[in-house]
This record gives sequence, C-alpha cells and structure tokens, in this order.
Amino acid sequence: MSKMLNICFMGNPKFAVQTLDVLYKEENIDVKLVVSSKDKKRSRNKVTPTPIKQYALDNDIPVDTPDSVNTEEFVNQLKDLGIDFIVVVAFGQLIGDLLLKEFKDRIINLHPSILPKYRGAAPMQFTLLNGDTKTAPTTMLIEKGMDSGDILMQNIVDVDLKDDYYSLEEKMSDLGSQAICDTLLNFDIVYQNRTKQDDDKATFTSKISKEMGKIDWEKSSFEIYNQIRALIDFPKAYFVYEGENVKVLEAEILENYDSKPGYIYKADSKNNIIIGTGDGAIKINKLQFPGKKAMETKAFLMGNEFKKGIILDD
Repeated sequence: MSKMLNICFMGNPKFAVQTLDVLYKEENIDVKLVVSSKDKKRSRNKVTPTPIKQYALDNDIPVDTPDSVNTEEFVNQLKDLGIDFIVVVAFGQLIGDLLLKEFKDRIINLHPSILPKYRGAAPMQFTLLNGDTKTAPTTMLIEKGMDSGDILMQNIVDVDLKDDYYSLEEKMSDLGSQAICDTLLNFDIVYQNRTKQDDDKATFTSKISKEMGKIDWEKSSFEIYNQIRALIDFPKAYFVYEGENVKVLEAEILENYDSKPGYIYKADSKNNIIIGTGDGAIKINKLQFPGKKAMETKAFLMGNEFKKGIILDD
C-alpha cells in the first residue's frame, strides 16, 4: 500500500478506544483529527473528557468537540485536512446530508452486532439478553437510515454462556478494531464485495433503561441469567428484599429445583443464596446492597442474615 490514508475518527466511549489505538499505530494511516463529545460531569461529578478525547490528548492527536458535525464549517475543516475516510465508532451524532454528500461511501462505521440484526443503541446487551450464541462486529457504510448501510466486513464471534457485557465488549472491540483497519487498508476490494442489508430481516434495539434491571422471578432461569450478564455495566439486574434494591452481579443456573418463583430456598455461606424462578432456580454468587461494596455472597452471608423460606415480593 503506497498512499497514506488520512482519517478523521469520530467516537466517544471506551468501546471505541481500541479501534482508534489500532488506527493510530498503523503506519499507513494518519489520524488527522479526532472528533468527540464535549467534556461533562461523569463519575463523582467531576467534569471529564470522553475516553476517546482523553486518548487523543494523551497521544497529541488534534481533537475537536463541535456541537454539530453537520455544518459547512466542519466539512470545510475536513476538506482542508485532506481527509480520505471518516471512521465512526459509537459517536452520538447523526451524520447528515452535508457529510454524506461530500464523503460519499467513505464514511465507515463499526457496529457491534451481526447486522441487519440489532440495529440501534444497545446491540451487545440484546445479544446477551436474547441468549444468542453468535454475533459479529460489522464494518459498514453510513447512509441516511439507522445502521442500514451496506455491509463491508463481518467477523463471526462465539458468545459463550459465561460471557457478560464486559467480556463481550472486549471480544467485539478486539475483532472490530482489526476489521476497521482491514476495511480501510483493503478498501477497494472490500467495497467491490460489499453486500446490501436485507431490511426485511432487520431488528431494532431500544436504549437500556433503569427499569430493565428489575428481575421478574416468573421468568425462566435462562432469561434471568441473561438479564444479569447483559446489564452488568448498567443498570445492573436487581431484586427487592425488605424494601431495598439488591443488585445481582454474578449468578448461575441450577437444575433440579421445582418452579417456585421468588422463593428463597437457601441462604447460607455453603450454598450462597438460591432463589426460585419460573422453571427452576438461580444461585446468586455476588451481590451488592445499596450504599455497600459489591461482595461475594459467601462473604456477605458470613456477617449478615438473609431470610430463607420466604417469597420475595415487590
């Protein structure tokens, strides 16, 4: 490959950092500009930059946080920099007509699902919520529709039963960053072999809300287990015990239990906490009470009482 590719990278969260890192370290790519959201109050009420902006600052890459990327001024800025491709990974703004026209078929997105399945905001969480065993980071062209552009590359990833949101994010970030790099370095061939998405097979994900964390013990053990691993980052799955929301951080499915939804079968340091579901039981191995540190259930039960033989209610 002879020509150096000039890239503008747009993104915000931790998930996008590995892709930026891979592109920044690739000798045939020059990251001319990083675009991210403005600094805001994040953890502990401190005003901090996005993980992507922080990476750019740490590596002396020019970084911009425009209110909108859909302005003549911004498009001219990219033209002045001689940008060849725009790479978008988890960036909050919609890409509008000005950019789409000026950089037609040269705006590439990394989407962490096996498109056309799970278009929208939370594909990795829904992969886990639905108990899927396979997914794929997808590189695609951005167009007007939401996640509906032509597919450039898809690398299948196995989703293990032990995977949670964090481990799946790591897998998708690893393979996705490489897929973006390969897409750019071999763009002509990849572009020729692109495939249209089948809109009839498209499914859409909603944003993850706090309400989605509440465990319904009438559901199957598998559904509840999937809820716990899918929502481990936010909002965390929880149940109500004596008026308090108890977060469940690690659990396992138990066979050979009768269906007694919400019934606390056991609560001791040998067995941990075992709660009935719609088709069996779940064993809770790590939990967190409000205002307390997360604890292994075994350690928690050595110093605290947890009633057994009762049925959890709302």
